[in-house]
Amino acid sequence: MNRGSTIIAIVLIVIVGVGIVGYSLTVYRPAPVIIDENATFAGNIEFEGETRYHSMRVFENVTGIHFILNCGWNDFDLYGRLGGLPSRSYNHFSSIASGGENYYFDDPDPGIWHLMIYSYSGTGHYDLIIEFDY
Repeated sequence: MNRGSTIIAIVLIVIVGVGIVGYSLTVYRPAPVIIDENATFAGNIEFEGETRYHSMRVFENVTGIHFILNCGWNDFDLYGRLGGLPSRSYNHFSSIASGGENYYFDDPDPGIWHLMIYSYSGTGHYDLIIEFDY
């Protein structure tokens, strides 16, 4: 293999590698981990079936959590999981009432809880308000 062929081979390997990494990042987007001490989140859902993730810290003295998901006329669902991202099939709790959610979760374990907002039906803005009981 001469020097020109070697350079072309290296350039092709880099281009293919960048393409694979770029594809992986667009297909498997990790959720941003944002710890919000105030436990108030807002976001926008752009298409049905889309999800948004939020994270919060639950301290040892918390005895219960009240979740209020306001989403207008849309039907957004709420899922939560301790220590990892929730999904519709793997979670520690879910609230899938029609419309928004008004859900109480008793005796949560302390740690980082990850929340998923899922658009069952509709698109648009949502607000998630979280109240802690002590």
